[in-house]
Amino acid sequence: MTKVIIATPVPDSRKGLFTSIEGADITFIDRSSVTREELLGAEVILGNLPLDLVNDLPDLKWLQLDSAGANTYSSLNENVTLTNASGAYGIAISEHMIGCVFMVMKNLARYLEIQKEHSFTNLGSVKTVDGSRVLSVGMGDIGSSFAKKMNALGAEVYGVRRNVHETPDYVKAMYTMENMDEILPECDIVALSLPETAETIHLFDEARLRKMKKGAILVNVGRGTAVVTEDLLKIMKEGYLAGACLDVTDPEPLPKNHPLWNTEHVYITPHISGRFNAEVTYDRVLNIFRTNLLHYLAGEPLDNIVNKSIGY
Repeated sequence: MTKVIIATPVPDSRKGLFTSIEGADITFIDRSSVTREELLGAEVILGNLPLDLVNDLPDLKWLQLDSAGANTYSSLNENVTLTNASGAYGIAISEHMIGCVFMVMKNLARYLEIQKEHSFTNLGSVKTVDGSRVLSVGMGDIGSSFAKKMNALGAEVYGVRRNVHETPDYVKAMYTMENMDEILPECDIVALSLPETAETIHLFDEARLRKMKKGAILVNVGRGTAVVTEDLLKIMKEGYLAGACLDVTDPEPLPKNHPLWNTEHVYITPHISGRFNAEVTYDRVLNIFRTNLLHYLAGEPLDNIVNKSIGY
């Protein structure tokens, strides 16, 4: 029997997804209080346990993350296969991104403020998503889901990825990190859904932020380190962008006294666009693991294997 530890919270109604699998000895644990002793003998683990807790487990052969991001596990023992939950988060996070775009574009946050004043005030003209130009920086599951939805809403969508192999039918043109500045100044909405790698850290510094169109909208749901926080703070204080919607920040969590909290047209959510806040995300994570576990027990290749050297 293959000893499998599930360190991701699984409600009783879904435990049957795993307990019915032949050849797997399944144990569900509370990862908030897990000890190394509980993990000994485990060949397979599901869950984002601390690296120092899993890195020297003698029997561990495969770690399945419940997140799409995997950069904190780049130094995982080379003998342990690492897989992520890419494909689980696109629906929920892309909807969050669209909500952010409409909030800024239609002045919805400002209307909520004047509602508190009981003021029946027209804040003036607004732009439309239909006909706008969108740059999706990062075209994995999340960025692609966002691009598809924006295209369906009538936007002209461009994509950026590490290597360009093909251009999907919902994207007008694809760019790489090296040449994305060719299209960046023309875009009304710039959405970042990047993993954290050496290539993406501080990708959007002051120089690149100023290459964006004045009055554009920036959305970041990937990693906070993709944007230089102090540089963003500077240009937002100048009113350069119409809005910056940040579900991730650097540092994270953002300290309570950080000036970004109170900067006009900066909208911060506490890294909640993904997680398990949407039930569909939770089900997809569990199904990804179940499918992979069946592959593993059958000696078949796993899906979503992470290249530890690049972090995804």
